[in-house]
Amino acid sequence: LKPASWPGPLLGLRNSVMASGSSADDAAAAARTLSTLLDFGFSQEKAQEAIANIGDPSDAQMAMNWLFDHGEEDRGGCVEFKHCHHIHEAGYGSLVRPASLEYGMPCAEGCGSGENWLCLLCGETRCGRYKKKHGLQHWQETRRAEEKKLTVADAAAGRQALGHFLAVSMSDLSVWCHMCESYVNHEMLVPLVARLEELKFPGESGGAAGAGASGSSSSASGIPAAAKVEVVVGAPMAASKAAMHGRLGEESWAPPSVMRVCSQDARPGYKTALAHEYLDSPSVLESKVAVLAQLVRRSCECTAYTGAGISTASGISDYATKADGSLATEGVQKLSPWAAQPSLAHRVLVAMHRAGHLKHWVQQNHDGLPQKAGFPQQLINEIHGSWYDPSNPVVPMDGSLRCDLVENMYQLEEQTDLCLALGTSMVGMNADRMAMGPAKRAARNQKGAVGTVIVALQQTQYDEMSSLRIFARIDEVMTLLAKQLGLDPDPPQVKACPGKQHVFTDLPYTAEGKKDPNARLTLDLREGSRVRIVNQPDWDMKRWGNTGTVLPTQDSLREEGHFAIRLGREGQVRTLGRWWLDAAIAGSVDVLPVVPCTDVGQA
Repeated sequence: LKPASWPGPLLGLRNSVMASGSSADDAAAAARTLSTLLDFGFSQEKAQEAIANIGDPSDAQMAMNWLFDHGEEDRGGCVEFKHCHHIHEAGYGSLVRPASLEYGMPCAEGCGSGENWLCLLCGETRCGRYKKKHGLQHWQETRRAEEKKLTVADAAAGRQALGHFLAVSMSDLSVWCHMCESYVNHEMLVPLVARLEELKFPGESGGAAGAGASGSSSSASGIPAAAKVEVVVGAPMAASKAAMHGRLGEESWAPPSVMRVCSQDARPGYKTALAHEYLDSPSVLESKVAVLAQLVRRSCECTAYTGAGISTASGISDYATKADGSLATEGVQKLSPWAAQPSLAHRVLVAMHRAGHLKHWVQQNHDGLPQKAGFPQQLINEIHGSWYDPSNPVVPMDGSLRCDLVENMYQLEEQTDLCLALGTSMVGMNADRMAMGPAKRAARNQKGAVGTVIVALQQTQYDEMSSLRIFARIDEVMTLLAKQLGLDPDPPQVKACPGKQHVFTDLPYTAEGKKDPNARLTLDLREGSRVRIVNQPDWDMKRWGNTGTVLPTQDSLREEGHFAIRLGREGQVRTLGRWWLDAAIAGSVDVLPVVPCTDVGQA
């Protein structure tokens, strides 16, 4: 577009850039970047501020990074999540020692920038990836110096030059890896960030050393510590009313009681709480569930957001449970995840869906228990991967989420008016937006927003933002909720395979697996048949290929009608859940996970 035809915001930015003495090319680049940022949902004011601060007005990604560094929410694109493997490669000995860290130092190059980052390899402070970019140059120079020292033997052994690849922001203490090109988490970073928190906020936390004594969480855990309170079984929780009960909590409600004491972080290396476990009293629990039922009835777009805690009652272990004699696993027999069956909570959520109360389910787990309970596949987003979907493998720390699932999650977050966050630690994963979006809208009293209800035994960093916070076993809460809503969930049962069908004909899908009411596809899943994986992440295809062979299925999986598929000749064995075939017959999913492999070259 010529400048004269630009929309008002773009023309205004162009004129202001020109007025500052920049070239017409810079002004046009700034306008293009602004257009990109507006398309991603950032406000015009913040987008213009970012462009003014990055130095290069053509770099939209740099502008987005600036916005994320300054508190803006990620609004689009396929996001990678990194648990930085370069830190393992470099080794703990390569990092600076916590005692040597200094906070508030100026840029070592003397530029006077306020956007400073501290190098975690040498301890020096430099300005960041914007404007002068001395921190970025420091990494590039140190990496080039290391590359010159690499020998042929080093290269043969797979060693690479890393340089001073880690830096921590002096603004929010987030850690950036230049090699990953991402914000990163790692257990080796916890004591370093904890020490910087002590320096930045002197006297406001007990630090790592006080982690076991705090009634809330130490700064090392990423959650501000309350005044030191000895945590003993039977003691009341030491926290604000909102953190104990949510924003809708009643003054008359007694605090939750400590039931299990554990001074370990629930999820080490993340923004987590200590692994103490709490319970509301029976009377408070009943009052809270009554409020929960009211919120569910008010909601028009209720979404469940579930973590590993919902499946512990089914015998599947979780990551966050650390306490001896945990309430989450008390009386529960551990099972193979493949043999596990839906908990009462899963079945109540299905009953809520059938009654029109629950519209969608964002599932962090991989276990297929919602589908086993009867929840429709087309309404589930298995954002972190699935054991029963060959096209959606469990995402490794160096992998990335499937783009279509990320986009769907963004849409769900926008339309959800009430989120039921059940059994999730919410340690800062991108998917936590499912709980935070509705919570923030409700806190702003946005029209139609109901908020977020958090149900878990352990504290989370978002408790104060919730509309309602319940400390109880999830099955117990869902039992009371079913009674309040007049629901009768299905009894527990192993749903056997309906017949011995292995060839599925007349499916309304194209050869590419896309739904088309005019198409007719035959999917042969007899032993030895070849299939092609559809909609597979690029990183997974590079690792395992995109074709597979149907194998004999193990007894427990065969009884439920699932199919086993080996990728490549010696690759992973993956399971295709029976519900995918039911959905294919009904034409209820948009894309199938597998289709016949008809191209010999793909086999």
